[in-house]
Amino acid sequence: MRSVVKTGALALAAALTLAGCSGDPSDSGSPSPLAQVGVSVKDSELPTLTGAYGEAPTVAFPLLPGKSSPSPTPSPTEATPIEIEVPAEGETPAEGETPAEGETPAEGETPTEGETPAEGEAPAEGETPAEGEESAAPTEEAEPSPSATPESPYIKPPSSLQAQVQPGMQGDGDPVKADNLVAIDLIAWVWGETEPVPSLNTFASGQPLVIAVRADNTTLVGLSRVIVGHEVGSRVMGVIPPSEGALASAVGVDEGSTLVVSIDIREQFSKDLEAQSDAKPTNAQVGPRISGALGGPATVSIPADVAEPADISTTVIATGSGPKVEDGQQILVHYSATDWAGRADGDTWKDGRGPTPITVTADPYGDGSNLTAFSQLVGVPIGSRVLILTPGKADSYLAEAIVLDIVALVQGNEADEDAEGSEGADDAEGGDPEASAEPSTEPSTEPSTDAPASPDAG
Repeated sequence: MRSVVKTGALALAAALTLAGCSGDPSDSGSPSPLAQVGVSVKDSELPTLTGAYGEAPTVAFPLLPGKSSPSPTPSPTEATPIEIEVPAEGETPAEGETPAEGETPAEGETPTEGETPAEGEAPAEGETPAEGEESAAPTEEAEPSPSATPESPYIKPPSSLQAQVQPGMQGDGDPVKADNLVAIDLIAWVWGETEPVPSLNTFASGQPLVIAVRADNTTLVGLSRVIVGHEVGSRVMGVIPPSEGALASAVGVDEGSTLVVSIDIREQFSKDLEAQSDAKPTNAQVGPRISGALGGPATVSIPADVAEPADISTTVIATGSGPKVEDGQQILVHYSATDWAGRADGDTWKDGRGPTPITVTADPYGDGSNLTAFSQLVGVPIGSRVLILTPGKADSYLAEAIVLDIVALVQGNEADEDAEGSEGADDAEGGDPEASAEPSTEPSTEPSTDAPASPDAG
């Protein structure tokens, strides 16, 4: 979906601070199976994390025998330049004085009697070296040798993926299942570096990372393997070698790097989660035609006589009973989009991967322009179905109609941090997927002759 997916990808990247990473798998089709992994090396060969669940930890790497952790590099101090007095042009150095090292006497002058030319200098023309001395052959200036890279004091990282629940931090929520969506707090380091990777630190961004736990996402497969099988509410440390996907290169570090991650598993959402089947229809009137019962897949079509929208608009088709979406919150949504030429432009129900995360920002540009498709979702209750209309741009893209269900709220970092784990996927806000399997209300699909942006009946 051009209007929503592009905006959503940017919002998601900002929320996750993952440069070039998204929660969408890179390949279509059924996911490959994921197997839970543990630790296959000695504990002494693993990094140590310090810090409580819900707080950003620090890391210490295992040292080679006899080595100690390197001290922080001191800030360079400004060197004081050395002043060398050079005789004025045409002037001879004072009697008995030697020219400054590396200097040649002024043109036509000879060194003071008994003096030897500076090292590496030839005697003045017609002059012979002092008795018993050999003329120093001119030498080429040697190039400075490159400074050697300091040897790492740390042991080499394991060559295979490792995953270890931290002592005293095993949650009592449901184990993470392959295919589900999981909200995690994440911080990562390159092996041997104690400063975290800036784009892999949700404690700094304030927004959890929501990923689909799948093996066919080449970027996030390592994270998925670290998470799967562990209980919600746990802190898991993972060591992800370069053979476990492309996460390192995706976030701007050397693709051959081994990453160490600390993951707090916060929430789990079933990929089958839907919005409310018993959301209350608003009986609003709209031009585009919405098909599909509440609590299940929906599509939108555009009758030929419906004019294109001039501005972004959001119309609530059915009102859910969950809390209202607030500015800056991350939510899970299902959507289906169609442009004004009748072409489909994305459908999360059809791709089978479950709802997708977006971040709602009321004023993304700071000027009150509300120019994103999601800005007007602020104040809409979780569980609702809405119709979003976005205008086109000449010679660039067509206007679109998007039917969107707000499925669930992702709890932010400011929410209550419960080390014992969150509720299971079936208790996530937005409705029980089993309860919503039998929709009870279908929105009205009759188009209106009114302007398409007017409120419409579901």
